[in-house]
Amino acid sequence: MEQRDIIHQYLKELERYLARLEKAQAQEVLREIESHIFDALDQQQSSGLAEDAKAILQGFGEPRELALAYIAHITKGAPPPSGFKAIQKVKQGVTATLYYAMAAFGFSIAFALFFVAGAKVFMPDSVGAWSAGNGYSLAIGFFAGPYPADQELLGVWFIPVATLTALLVISLTRKVLRVLKNNM
Repeated sequence: MEQRDIIHQYLKELERYLARLEKAQAQEVLREIESHIFDALDQQQSSGLAEDAKAILQGFGEPRELALAYIAHITKGAPPPSGFKAIQKVKQGVTATLYYAMAAFGFSIAFALFFVAGAKVFMPDSVGAWSAGNGYSLAIGFFAGPYPADQELLGVWFIPVATLTALLVISLTRKVLRVLKNNM
């Protein structure tokens, strides 16, 4: 049986057990589960593994048990179904990737800001922020020689502004990383 057929059969059986819910609620649950299944398949494929829908569906458990957990969540306010291996793996993989990407991005920006602030001390004419094109554009950076005759905006104030901005970026990055780590 093809992977898509196995998934379709599982979702049809799940839909049958979700019949106690309003149709819109049941469809929302089905879309959520289907999304998690295909996310897990994509993750298997991107990891170089063969797609194995049966293994993913085993992680969700029997359709009846899954449906009962969702029905209890929706009708009685019970905690949402958790502990499904497939959902947990996808969530952890995405969160870990986002965590490391955010760390690299945030700390790289902060490092670059610290670098140009320090460089401004030693090469004040080559580092800074300039208004270019009659005020229609802004150039911020590190240039090999003095920037063309456009107006420099911050002068020596570039150093504390860049330093404070770098500290702000570090602080924000750490806060975002803390939230992501709690979700891993």
